[in-house]
Amino acid sequence: MEQISITRFTPEKIGYRDRGIMKWLGMMLSDHSEALKKEEIDDQLIEVKAKEKMDEEEIAGVLYQAFVTDSPVCIQANVIRNGNYYKDLECKISGYVDNRIYLFLKDGRATSCTLEEIRNVEMMNMLDWYRKRR
Repeated sequence: MEQISITRFTPEKIGYRDRGIMKWLGMMLSDHSEALKKEEIDDQLIEVKAKEKMDEEEIAGVLYQAFVTDSPVCIQANVIRNGNYYKDLECKISGYVDNRIYLFLKDGRATSCTLEEIRNVEMMNMLDWYRKRR
């Protein structure tokens, strides 16, 4: 009986060199950039209505209560862009130094603002902060 030899060619044997994860980074970055642009456009299309303008004393009281109880708040900035207010900022108060209020955002980022930059602040439901169903 004649023995048959089978030769297998793999991509590596014919000269293909797999770049591993490197070849996917370009596609992933492109998709991620597109998703961020779409999200930004969607955010701009949302018409945000003006909430009641609070005075600095009221704002400071709500922020202090939120800080002491480690409760989340929704802050509407006192800034208008293209005729609309920015979307509410969901955050927790992480501290206060001089006239800066330091905020921990729901998406994990940190930022700061002053009392003058806040138009309205409201306590937020803890279930909404942690995205739990009621």
